[in-house]
Amino acid sequence: MIVSLAMEAAFRGSANYAGGLGVLEADKFYAAGRLGLPYVLIVPFYPRGYVDYNVSDSKLVEIRHRHSIDFLASLRYVKSVSVRGKRGKLIAEADVYEYSHGTAKAYLYRITRPLPVMNLFRYLYRHQSDECTYYVTAAAVSAEIVRRLERVEVVDVQEAHLALALYLLNVKKRRFVTHTPGPWGHPRLCKEAEEVLDVSLPNVGTMTEAAMEAADQVFAVSRLHAKMTRRMFPQYAEKILYVTNGIDLERWQRVKASSPEELSRKRSALREQLASFVSAISMKRVGGRLLVSWARRMVKYKRPYFLERLLEERDLKDRIFIVAAGKPHIEDAWGRNMAERLAALSKQHENLYFHPTYDAQIAFYFITGADLLLFTPFPGWEASGTSQMKALANGVPVLSSRDGASLEFIREGFNGWLFGREADEVVDLGSERAQKIDEEEYGEMVRKLLEIAELYEGQRDKYRQISFNAYQSSPAVSIERTLAQYYPDHFAGRGGTYINPELR
Repeated sequence: MIVSLAMEAAFRGSANYAGGLGVLEADKFYAAGRLGLPYVLIVPFYPRGYVDYNVSDSKLVEIRHRHSIDFLASLRYVKSVSVRGKRGKLIAEADVYEYSHGTAKAYLYRITRPLPVMNLFRYLYRHQSDECTYYVTAAAVSAEIVRRLERVEVVDVQEAHLALALYLLNVKKRRFVTHTPGPWGHPRLCKEAEEVLDVSLPNVGTMTEAAMEAADQVFAVSRLHAKMTRRMFPQYAEKILYVTNGIDLERWQRVKASSPEELSRKRSALREQLASFVSAISMKRVGGRLLVSWARRMVKYKRPYFLERLLEERDLKDRIFIVAAGKPHIEDAWGRNMAERLAALSKQHENLYFHPTYDAQIAFYFITGADLLLFTPFPGWEASGTSQMKALANGVPVLSSRDGASLEFIREGFNGWLFGREADEVVDLGSERAQKIDEEEYGEMVRKLLEIAELYEGQRDKYRQISFNAYQSSPAVSIERTLAQYYPDHFAGRGGTYINPELR
């Protein structure tokens, strides 16, 4: 049996996720269940979800991120568990619910006691008041559920929040998957967990290092991410492999075509859906302009501020229409301010529509309905990204910075375009050097965007061929390829070339 431990998962109709990691884990889950893998995903259940927003007078107003009734009705109560630490002290009690898809099962645990711990898990990622208790509880409850399963062969721990689980489990393979290259993804080691859980932790500074110390193997999620992670943690370099992320085509691919002409006809319908949405909600007309999408989490390293400057580009503002969406963390002041600025600019500029929130449904329409996806992370700060994969699989060319998985899937002028530099170190986003990189990369991005606009306007057949080339990238970005690389034994005899050379 394959077990994955995560802190979020974007199940259909749920509010149990914040962004790309949650979508990735759900994509693995649905594909594994469809493919017949013995797959279990263990994740907390957050009754109030993550966060959602409305805009009032260009200010973000928090609203409830709600689970759908269909999702809640699909959960089946299984049992309650109680986990205790050293000298029998209660860590937490939780109700466990099962959610199934094919051969895959997800176990979602809802913390019920003690009250302060329950409150930490009421919302996703609002644990800043007591991070250690959050980490200890997630690890202890997850490990308890794993111990009740039979024939567990491998446990994959997703991200450093769950590092402590590796010290509580005795299974054949214990692996750690890191999803963030930036310093914000490596929280301080919760050393006080030694007393609560009665475990011995290594003398390291971060939860990430503790996970790497205990794991049999460590995975990054793209080639560049592996390079950056090895440089950041050289003492574990020999353990660090990579499997590049993918997407579930059954969930995200909206078109199928055998020629550029057929794809163009089908893409026109998707474009019209998105243009109609924009018109109905904002009374703005996209018309025949190049429809450019930027849809990501609203966080500084993804560089949403590039959109502000694009609105003022004299040679572009009448030739492109930008649809943008983004959701900041509730305590990210920079992200909230950026979202509010874009909301205000959306009122002022005829060629921008900004949607004040972002979820899987918005991504489904905003990415797949555009003529071009703009993917702008600061070099070295994006572990992988999957929005560019969703675009490619639907025949949407991508203009991307040289970061994350874009370097593996985008071929210049063939299925998309690249700008900027490939990182060889993590640069402080507040430094003068970062500002210089921004200026250089923004200028190159604009030059490429002008070329793409001219191609779209004057060489439509060539644009359609690039669009079709993007669509033909689908097998490379498929989550089935990702799963086969993680679990090659379960794909033996199925055919296909899946194995990353680094894993041989």
